[in-house]
Amino acid sequence: MNMAVDEALLREVTAPVLRIYKWDGEAQTLGYFQSASDAIPGVPFIRRYTGGGLVDHRHDLTYTVVLPRAHAWMELATPESYSKIHEGVLEALTALGIDARLAPCCDENDSNACFQKAVKYDITLSNGVKLAGAAQRRTREGMLHQGSILLPDPSKNDALYSILASAMSHKLGFETELSALTEKEHQRAVELARQRYETDAWNRRVA
Repeated sequence: MNMAVDEALLREVTAPVLRIYKWDGEAQTLGYFQSASDAIPGVPFIRRYTGGGLVDHRHDLTYTVVLPRAHAWMELATPESYSKIHEGVLEALTALGIDARLAPCCDENDSNACFQKAVKYDITLSNGVKLAGAAQRRTREGMLHQGSILLPDPSKNDALYSILASAMSHKLGFETELSALTEKEHQRAVELARQRYETDAWNRRVA
């Protein structure tokens, strides 16, 4: 349902949305183009609608930004919008006392796992350890940005959860209002879960 809700928000988007969420039990997500064989053995997995590498969600905090097609950021190249969103995440991490930065370039190592390889504008510690990454997909409806934050101390996840929305809103110039899914969004998510995200045809397909 997490992945179905994210896509439902994209399909029904009319205004910018920030969704911050956790996982019920152990979970991992595969990027759109990855093989099921890349998954960590023994951990339930789901395929994302966005690309990128494998993300282990057992200790992270996950968030989603959805923008409608008419939003000004849709005129930006993907790396630019990626950087802007990560500046908001960076502000929250700084508020927690974490010395982090935007990665100036890509790691040279080759890995299927998202947090084993930083790309430009990911968030890292000064020693290069990756703290946050994301992937985007753009459609005729708008933009879906799915991000993951892996703190050195996961016990601080609740503190990050409580400040992430306000920090991102301040940095990005968004006005946020807490709300639940609309009935239309919920129904679309239920349909997507049943028709796509619960199926082997989606999750184990050959990319």
